[in-house]
Amino acid sequence: MKNRGSLHDLVVKWFFGITGNYDEYKRQVVGRISTNAFLACFIFMIFATAIAGMWGMRSPYEALVGLMLATAVFSLGIIAPYVMIASHRAHLTDQEVGQPSIGQVRRKIGWQALGLGVYFGVVTYCLAAGNTVMADGSNFFDALRLPSNIWHAVFGGIFFGLWMGLIRLFRLKKQS
Repeated sequence: MKNRGSLHDLVVKWFFGITGNYDEYKRQVVGRISTNAFLACFIFMIFATAIAGMWGMRSPYEALVGLMLATAVFSLGIIAPYVMIASHRAHLTDQEVGQPSIGQVRRKIGWQALGLGVYFGVVTYCLAAGNTVMADGSNFFDALRLPSNIWHAVFGGIFFGLWMGLIRLFRLKKQS
């Protein structure tokens, strides 16, 4: 059985998109990126909580919604792009492939992109049906048959699969 490392290492490799060995250089870069992201999150948490606390004295519901939206925007709009860009600049995400096996790797990426697209489409299809049930109070199986849910799931799956395939193709680097 192959020794794949600890669960922590597997999660870090997955989260940062690290390919290949998780050596000491990559550990240092991940530590630096993580520290910067944590410090930004810590400062955001302090200020956002203080503002939401003062805002909550007048209207608690609006303060809660504002805090939730600010957290989502901060996490998805600032921290996630920072981690992606910093990982890319440090070449953590590069996948080096030899010239003879580049075609095989491209086919594998195509199948992975297809699988990711199908997975994303099915999940968004079920979530859209669940949202329809929660909003309208209708039956779940009736919501699954709505053409708008089917169309959005198919379009989202195709778009997501293509995008993930392109990202993985751009990460390929030929070995010299």
